[in-house]
Amino acid sequence: MTKVPAALRTLALLKLLAESPQPTTANRLAQKLGIPRSSVYQLLEVLKDQGFAIHYEDQKRWGLGLAAWELGSAYQRHEPLERMTRPVLEKLVNELATKTSVVGHLGVLDGSDVLYLIEQRPQKSLKLVTDVGVRLPAHLTASGRSMLAKLSSKQLAASFRGRELAIRTGLGPRNLTELGELLARERTQGFALEVDEVTMGYASVGVSIQDNLGHPIAGLAITLQSTELEKLQLTELANALTKAASELSRKFGNHG
Repeated sequence: MTKVPAALRTLALLKLLAESPQPTTANRLAQKLGIPRSSVYQLLEVLKDQGFAIHYEDQKRWGLGLAAWELGSAYQRHEPLERMTRPVLEKLVNELATKTSVVGHLGVLDGSDVLYLIEQRPQKSLKLVTDVGVRLPAHLTASGRSMLAKLSSKQLAASFRGRELAIRTGLGPRNLTELGELLARERTQGFALEVDEVTMGYASVGVSIQDNLGHPIAGLAITLQSTELEKLQLTELANALTKAASELSRKFGNHG
């Protein structure tokens, strides 16, 4: 794998800032990293512009910025979410896999994307584009739409900023108006359903996991070949997902 010196230096600098008990000078950072002070200043300015570093001008010292804290907080939020979801999702997938091949997913919203944290597969599994760490347009996925359906119209508009929506297979909502209408229907039926929108020949059903305030903190979904939907029956699959999501939501204080 090709190494990128600037990226390595930036990561080393962030790590050093995180390890420093108090804000420190650029000169001290340069000494510890063994790189020119001018290079450290350039990196610090970039980090400052992106919110990952703060310059305390009166003290001529540097410290970690809010964006770095938010990144760490996101990890802390995801870790217990993954730990509690994995056994529930594993049980659900194993039960459904007795009837047909399925894959289970846990995803979270990241702007207008869904980021996959868990992918639960049985031994003989489908080959999908989804995997841990993969991002997909939230408006095309069942897990993503299950979370988007819980957002207000203002939050939805802020996430997509009025732009045209990307499509992968020629199917799915193309703009915010179409997405809003689709979410309204899925909100009424209690689950999200996508067929052939991410990958032709595959379908997914998703429901959201909510916190004590009713905010969507994650989306739980099952993917299978679209021709296999009849074997499981859509209502049966949706009910199984809803039961699992409700169990997880209660662990995050939602008793609705």
